[in-house]
Amino acid sequence: MIDSPCTGVCQLDPATALCLGCLRSRDEIACWGSTTDSHRLQILANISRREAAGHLRVTPTDST
Repeated sequence: MIDSPCTGVCQLDPATALCLGCLRSRDEIACWGSTTDSHRLQILANISRREAAGHLRVTPTDST
């Protein structure tokens, strides 16, 4: 099983609709627990593309 990219900073950015901590969409977060490893790898690739496009993650220490 592939570990979740969740960082514990669970807040959606109103501008992008992505989680500020893990850069997943609401749908990607919702399906993570019940989807296949293949789909999880797709989601991780989406996160990598989002980071490459300049989306920044907020770490737990950044959010306090």
